Amino acid sequence: MHLAEQALAAGHDVMALMRNPAKLTLRHERLRVAQGELTDEAAVADAVRGADAVLAALSPKIFGGPRDLPLASGTGTILAAMRTYGVSRLIYSWGPSITIPRNPLLGAVRSASFALLGRLPATRSMVNETVEVGQAIRGSDRDWTIVVVTAPHDEPGPGRVKVRTGTGTGTGTGTGTGDRVGSRISRTDLAQFMLTQVDDLRYAQQELRISN
Repeated sequence: MHLAEQALAAGHDVMALMRNPAKLTLRHERLRVAQGELTDEAAVADAVRGADAVLAALSPKIFGGPRDLPLASGTGTILAAMRTYGVSRLIYSWGPSITIPRNPLLGAVRSASFALLGRLPATRSMVNETVEVGQAIRGSDRDWTIVVVTAPHDEPGPGRVKVRTGTGTGTGTGTGTGDRVGSRISRTDLAQFMLTQVDDLRYAQQELRISN
């Protein structure tokens, strides 16, 4: 909803592919909404064809997720369609985690945590899906940016975000700066940040963690 609203307000044409289009009550002459799963190659191809960029806001089911990993498969479908139709820019929001810190100690802690969660039946699918999505995007030849968020919410945001890159440095949108990233972020500010990345390649081929 927030992505579509802000994109339309900025003058963009929007094609929204949704599992349940009824959840998007927004109506606009420059908005086209289609029903489909990410694993539906025809539906994804129709959504990607003619696009200047693809913006995906996805999140795995943390507990008891499906074993067939539909978001991982769907990510592959998106990337394939982008290659077919020559769409290079992908801004992919994911939560709760997809990055592994470059700091050796933090990386070891994160890896150990994922290994533990991967052994638990309730969270195994979430871990597997997170790993496969990350591998698919990082291994692609597109101008991708992964935007990791932990706790998005619907409360009003300050209009700026903090950004932490894989190298530990960060600059925010608006007046926000800093690399000490927390967990909460307004969905409005998340959408704004994603839209600013469409024409800004400073974070291309990078994984970011952002918060308010």
